[in-house]
Amino acid sequence: MKKVAKFLALPAPDRMLLFQSLAATLAVRAGLWMLPFARARRLADAMSHPMRANSSSVRPSPEKIAWAVATASRAVPSGGNCLVRALATGIVLKRYRYPSELKIGVMKPVDGHFGAHAWLESGGIVVIGDFELDRYMPLGGRDSVGR
Repeated sequence: MKKVAKFLALPAPDRMLLFQSLAATLAVRAGLWMLPFARARRLADAMSHPMRANSSSVRPSPEKIAWAVATASRAVPSGGNCLVRALATGIVLKRYRYPSELKIGVMKPVDGHFGAHAWLESGGIVVIGDFELDRYMPLGGRDSVGR
């Protein structure tokens, strides 16, 4: 009940942003479970249509969007996966007309263990997934979410 009370105490725009983030996270998680990555990525792109500008609504910052996705991802099985969070954040950023770029990097095998990580940048700033990025070599070139 504490979580419900805490949610209801949030301002209406934050509650709406959490709902949008939860929907994006659920869709991405389901897509990655059921589809090959390329098709799941197209699903994320299809969900990334910008919202109509509304003078009465406040445009959340990229940091606020990342907070909402990180918070919503706790309610989704395996939603804490870095790829799920990065793709979901890209969907919500694009809906609010922010540019975003998905980055996927690999880590040199250590003790026979391969490592990979996904993060999302907006305007050259890491919005979500800023975790030991110096250990990862980004794959490929530019890869924009919601092209």
